[in-house]
Amino acid sequence: MPAADQRTPTRALVGWWAFLCLLAFIQAPGRIVADTKHDLTANPGGFLERSLSMWSEVMPLGQLQNQAYGYLFPQGAFFALFDLLPDAVWPDWLTQRLWWCLLLCLAFTGFLRVAEVAGIGSRSSRILAALLYALSPRILTTLGAISSEAWPVALAPWILLPLLAVARRPEAVGWKFAARAVLLSGLAVLCTGAVNAVGTAAACVPAALVLVFTGFSGPRRKRAWAMFAGWLAACAAVSIWWIVPLLMLGSYSPPFTDYIESSGVTTRWLNLGETLRGATSWAPFVSLERVGGNAIVSEPILILATMAVAAIGLIGLAMGSMPWRRAWLLMALVGLASMAAWTDPFAPLGEWGRSLLDGPLAALRNLHKMDATLRLPLMLGVAHATALLPWPGSIRGGDGADDTDDTKNARKELLDKWLHPEKHRSVVAAMLVLVVAAGATAPAWSARLAPTGAYDRVPSHWVEAAEWLDDNAGGARTLIAPAMPFADMDWGFTRDEPLQPLVDVPWVVRDAVPLVPPEAIRGLDGVQDQLDRGEGVESLAATLRNQGIGYVLVRSDVRPFNRGTSLRDLRATLEASPGIERVAEFTHGGDDAPKGAVSGTPPVAVTIWAVDGGADALAPRMVETSSVPLVSGGPEVLARLDEIDRDAPVRMLHGESAGTVTDTPTRRGRNYGEVRGAVSGILDADEDPGVTNAVADYPVSGIAETQTGTGRATLKASSSASDPYNAGGARPEHSINALVDGDPTTWWEPRAGTGGQAEWIEIVPDERLDGGRLTITGAVVPAQVQIRAGGASTSKALTPGEPVTMPLPRVAGSSGASDGGTGPDDEKSRAIRIIATSAPAGFALSEIKLESSAGEDVTPVRVPVVPDASPLVQRWAFGQEIDEGRMRRAFTVPEPTTVTVDADTCRTGLDDPWTELDDEPLACGDSVDLEPGLHEISSRARWVSLTGADFIAPTREQQAPEVVADFAAPASGASTEIGSGTVAAADADRVIYRPVSVNPGQVATIDGHELEPVTVNGWQQGWVVPAGVAGTFPIDFPAAATWRTGIVAGGGVAALFALLAVAVGWAWRRPPTDATGPGAAQPAPDLARATTAVAGFAVAWLVAGLPGAAVAAVVTMAGVNLARRFGAETVRRQAIAATAILMGIGGIILARDAWPGSAYAGFSWPLQLVLTGALVLASFAQTLPNQRRAGSSTTA
Repeated sequence: MPAADQRTPTRALVGWWAFLCLLAFIQAPGRIVADTKHDLTANPGGFLERSLSMWSEVMPLGQLQNQAYGYLFPQGAFFALFDLLPDAVWPDWLTQRLWWCLLLCLAFTGFLRVAEVAGIGSRSSRILAALLYALSPRILTTLGAISSEAWPVALAPWILLPLLAVARRPEAVGWKFAARAVLLSGLAVLCTGAVNAVGTAAACVPAALVLVFTGFSGPRRKRAWAMFAGWLAACAAVSIWWIVPLLMLGSYSPPFTDYIESSGVTTRWLNLGETLRGATSWAPFVSLERVGGNAIVSEPILILATMAVAAIGLIGLAMGSMPWRRAWLLMALVGLASMAAWTDPFAPLGEWGRSLLDGPLAALRNLHKMDATLRLPLMLGVAHATALLPWPGSIRGGDGADDTDDTKNARKELLDKWLHPEKHRSVVAAMLVLVVAAGATAPAWSARLAPTGAYDRVPSHWVEAAEWLDDNAGGARTLIAPAMPFADMDWGFTRDEPLQPLVDVPWVVRDAVPLVPPEAIRGLDGVQDQLDRGEGVESLAATLRNQGIGYVLVRSDVRPFNRGTSLRDLRATLEASPGIERVAEFTHGGDDAPKGAVSGTPPVAVTIWAVDGGADALAPRMVETSSVPLVSGGPEVLARLDEIDRDAPVRMLHGESAGTVTDTPTRRGRNYGEVRGAVSGILDADEDPGVTNAVADYPVSGIAETQTGTGRATLKASSSASDPYNAGGARPEHSINALVDGDPTTWWEPRAGTGGQAEWIEIVPDERLDGGRLTITGAVVPAQVQIRAGGASTSKALTPGEPVTMPLPRVAGSSGASDGGTGPDDEKSRAIRIIATSAPAGFALSEIKLESSAGEDVTPVRVPVVPDASPLVQRWAFGQEIDEGRMRRAFTVPEPTTVTVDADTCRTGLDDPWTELDDEPLACGDSVDLEPGLHEISSRARWVSLTGADFIAPTREQQAPEVVADFAAPASGASTEIGSGTVAAADADRVIYRPVSVNPGQVATIDGHELEPVTVNGWQQGWVVPAGVAGTFPIDFPAAATWRTGIVAGGGVAALFALLAVAVGWAWRRPPTDATGPGAAQPAPDLARATTAVAGFAVAWLVAGLPGAAVAAVVTMAGVNLARRFGAETVRRQAIAATAILMGIGGIILARDAWPGSAYAGFSWPLQLVLTGALVLASFAQTLPNQRRAGSSTTA
C-alpha cells in the first residue's frame, strides 16, 4: 500500500457538498415532514422559550418539560434563526432541508478528515467511504423522521478528529497543541447538543477509545492519558447546561421509560446481519411511515448492497497494510458487541442485559445509538480496501498546462482502462464497488428519505382555532379529541399535536404515552371511555369539569383509519350529553369564514364544545376533608362513579378504609403505543401479560389489582385475540375467560393473522382424571380439531353452537377410582389439548366443559376476583368499560349487609336478564341480603352497583368546593411560583386541590408553613390545610430555579469554552498533520495480537454464545496450524477471502428471508454463525504478524 496522498483541498469538496445538498432537497420538495419535533418548524422561538421552564401548566395535565432544553443548541437555535425570516421569503421547509444539508455535509467532511489524518486510503477511496458514511443506513433510516438521532453520528468524526491528529503522533508536539486538540474536540461535543443525552455520549465513544488505546499502546502514553483526563473535563464543562436539567428530570419525572419502547423491542433486530450492515434502528422495522428506512430493512437489493459495503469494510480492517489496523478493528468490535450482545436467542447475556436496560440502565436501552462506533472503523476499512483501485480522477498533477508528460500519460492510461474494463480486473472491481455504493445509498437518490404525511403548512383552521382558544379558554383546559397515538391528519402527519406550538392555554390529549404520572393517564382513559359511548352521558359534563376540562376540541380532519376514537361516536356523545354545547367551528376553507362563528358550512374541520359554558375549571378549590369519600380503585373508575352518582364529587383513592370498592385496577397487558384496543382481558396472577415492557400496565400506587382467580384446572391457549398486540387491537371479550363463563354467546378466538391453523387450547386438571368427558362447543365458523389426552388422540368436527362430547381415555392399569391409575401424574400427563387441524376460515370456541368419570364438574374456573380491600365497604361498583362480553366478578363481603341493585341498563328503564348474583337473577332496585364471604356477580351491563342501605354518596353541591380567592399566576415568567391566592381560616381540616398532575416538585405553603401534599381524584395535586390556618397561599416549584440556573450558567460556561476553543484553534493552528504520523506507533506486537485475539473470541461468545465460541476456537486453531505451514501472509489472504465469502453468504441468507417475512432470517442461527465466522476470521487475520519489508514499518 503506497503512502496516502495529500489532504483533499476544501475547494475540491464543494461539488460533493452540492451533491449531498441536492439529495436533501429532492426529498419531498416544498413540503414539511414530521422530523423530530413539530415545534421546530411551527414555532421554534416559542419552543425554546418554554424549554427554559422546568414545569409547564400548558402541556397536558401539567408536566415537566421532557428534554426540551436539549433543543436549545444547536438544532433549536438553527431553526429559530431562520424563523426570523418572513415565510414568503424563506418557508419552513427550506430550513428543514438546510438542516439536513448541514448534517450530511458535516458527516461527509468529518469522516473524510479523519481518514486523511489516519493515513488511510487514497483521495478517491476516502471520498467514496465518506459518502458511504454520510449516507449509511444509520443516517438514512433516521434523517427524515428524527434527524436529532442522525446528528450525533455526523458529529462523531469531528469529536475524534483533533484528538487523533495529536494523540498518535510519535514526536513531541508540545502541551499547547495537545490542549488545542482537547479544546476543539470539546467544541465538537458542545455542537452535538443534547436532544438525546445518550446519543451525545455515544458520539464520544470513538474518541474515548482512541485515547484509551493510545494510552495503552501509543508512542507517548503519558500524553494520551493527560489528554484523556483533560478531554473528560472539557466534555463535562460543555455539558453542564444539559446535565443539570437532565439529573433534575430524573428526580422529578414520572417513570415514563417504563411505558415506552422496551429493551425487548430495541434489541430485537440487533442480530449480526442487521448490525453489521447498519440497520440498527428498530423503528423502521415497525413503522411504515419511514419509507426509506423500511426499504432498507425489507428490500433484498438494499440488504445485499449494504451487506456488501460492510463486507468491504471488514476486509479492509482485516488487511495487514491498514494503518493502526488493530485499534480500528477493536473499535469496531466494541461497537458491534455493545449493540449485538443482548439479542435473543443468540446472546448468553441477553436476558440479564435486557433486565438492566429495562431497570437501572433504562436510559441506555436504545443501543442503536452506538452505531457510529462500528460504522466509523468499517468505513475506514472501505477506504483502505478500495485505495488501490483505479478511480476516475485519482491521477493528480499540476493544473492544466503544468501537468507533466507522466501525469498526462497516466490519465490517458486510466481512461483507457475504464473504456476497456474487460481487460482490467481492477476496473471491474471498481465498477462493482460503485454499483454496491449506489445500491446502498438508493433511498437517498430515489427520494425516499422523507416520511409519509408531508404537508405544505399547518392549515389556517388550526391557527384560527388556537387564536379562539387563547382568547376564550384561559381558565380551563381544552381536551383534543378524538384520541390518537400521534397526530395523523388528512392534510399531513405532524406526530406532535398541531395545536401544541400555537396555543398558550392549557390543553390535553390522550396520545401514545403522555408524560404524566401513570394514574393521570388512567384517569384520562376513563374520560375517553365515556366519550366513546356514542350516546348521551348524563354525568359527562361533571366528569370533564372535575378533570379541569372546560372545552373539547373535536378535530374532524384526522386521517381515516388513524387508530383513534370513532368520530361518529364522539360527536354523538357530545351532542346528547347535557351541559355541553357547540361554541365554535372552523372549516377547511377557514380563511373566508368568520372566526368563531357557528356555521353549517361544510366541511367543518375543527369544532369546539364548551363544558358548562367553559367555566373556570383550573382554579384551586377547597373542600372539608371529612366530606371527601374514599374509593378503592384506579383513577379510570372515577368516570364510572360519576355516572353512578350522577355527579362528580371530589374523591380520594384509598384501599384500606374505602367506603366504595371497585374492580379496578385490573391486571392486564397493555400495548402502550395504542390508545384504543390497547389492553388485554383480565389476567390471572401467573399469566403472561404478552408485553415486552417491564411494567405490564400503568400502575396505581397503593391499590391492589383485580386478578382472575383460577381453580379446578389451568387453562392455556396458544394465543388470544385478547392479546395486547393483536392485529387491529386487543379484543378482551375473546379472551380464554370466555371459554368458561357459562355464556354460549361469547367465545375465545386466537390472535388475528394466525389463520387458526394449529392454534390450541390446553386444559391441565389440578388432579389426574381417570376417564371422564370433555364437551366442546365451536363458535363462528366450522373447524376440525384434534383432542390429545393421556397419550391418545381423536379428531372431531365442530359446528358453531353445537356441543360435541367425547370420552377421555382411562389410565392404563386403573382400578376405576379417580385416583386409581398407575401412570405418571404430572402436568404433561394430565394435559388435554384441543388443536385446530383444519380451520380454513378461522378457529373459535364458545365453551368447554370437563367432567370426571364420577360426573363431577371439573371445568376450569376463571373469575376475576376483587381484592378484599376495605372492612368499611358499603358499596361495590363493577364495570366493563373495556368490553368483556360478559362481566363476572367475585367479591368479598366482610359482614352481613343488605344491598340495592343498580346498573346502567336500569337508567334506561330496562332490566338486564343476564345479571345474576350467586347464580340468582337480579332486577333493578332489588334488595339483596349478603352474608359474609365470597360472592359472584355476572352481567352484560356496562356497570352494576350494589349499594348498602347506610351508604350516602356525597354530591358536589354538598361538598361545596370553595375557590381559592384571588389565585393568579405571577406576572414574571422567570419566577418559580406557579400561582398565589388567599385562604381564609376554617373550623375543620380541608383539602385544597387543583386538576393538575401530582409532582413532588410542587410545594404549597400558607404564611410560610409548608402543607402536607395529598393526591385527589386519583392523580390531582392537593394539600391538607389544617383547621384554623389562613393567609397567603403560594404554590411554588423551587427546583425550577436550579433547573434554570443550570441551563443559564452552564450555557455561559459552554459559551466561554467555545470562545476559548476558537481562539486557541486559530492562534495555535499548524500545518496539516503528516498522514503517516498517526500510524507510526509500534506497540508490543505480541500484546497487540493477543488483545485482538481475545477481543475476537470474546465478541464471538457475546453475540453467539457457546456456538460462537466454538466457531472462534475452530477458526483460531485451524488458522494457527495453517500459518505455521504456509506462512502468515498466505493465511491472511485466505482468511480475508473467507471473510468475504461468509459475508456474501450472510447477505444472501438475510435477503432471501427479509423482514417482515414469517421466516425472517435475522432470528436464525445459521445467519448468526455465518457472520460470527466472518468476524472471527477478520480478527484472526489481525493476529498474524506482518511480513517485514526493507524500509517498511509495521503499523498496529
